[in-house]
Amino acid sequence: MYDISQNDFELALDVIKNGDIIAAPTDTVYGILADAANESAIKKVFKLKNRPPTKPLIVLVSSLKMAKTMADFSSKIENELSFFWLEKKYPITVILKAKDSASKLITAGGNSIALRLPNYQFCIDLINSLEKPIVAPSANISGHNTATSYEEVKKNFGNTIPIIKSRKCNNQTSTIIELNRYGIKIIREGSITKSELGKYLRNTY
Repeated sequence: MYDISQNDFELALDVIKNGDIIAAPTDTVYGILADAANESAIKKVFKLKNRPPTKPLIVLVSSLKMAKTMADFSSKIENELSFFWLEKKYPITVILKAKDSASKLITAGGNSIALRLPNYQFCIDLINSLEKPIVAPSANISGHNTATSYEEVKKNFGNTIPIIKSRKCNNQTSTIIELNRYGIKIIREGSITKSELGKYLRNTY
């Protein structure tokens, strides 16, 4: 299997369009990227990572408009997402009520979906060119340490999938929050801490 230069964008896009998967940097750590509308590709992600089917996948979107195609949310939640994603550009993954059209493989059969708008142009361009969201779980075997560099991904997967050879990513995963009528629930504290979130919103728990 070949590696891909980040400058060879069209090749990376073609891999995903063809229903295959790649490892690539995101705004946080290296991820395994696949078309979120292609269940065959999603199954490849689970198999590669040896990921239990009970664990849902994070989905990357390029806009609030695209997020609305995957999840239901109110105008209040839209305002909060605009603040976190567009104004502050925080690496925050948000758990919302999934639309019925979202793949049950992605949601692990549940009613919620985890979305993030990445502050990383390569991912945004990939999503916009594909015109669909992409799944992007971390590029590691489930239960192992996350990978933040090309070398670490290569060690994890060898030549089994194409890898975008690029810069070292951030050392921390995204912060995962759940937005609902009670406020913001911290599911996983990552690069954005609970105290940082609390500066902006009182109803954080």
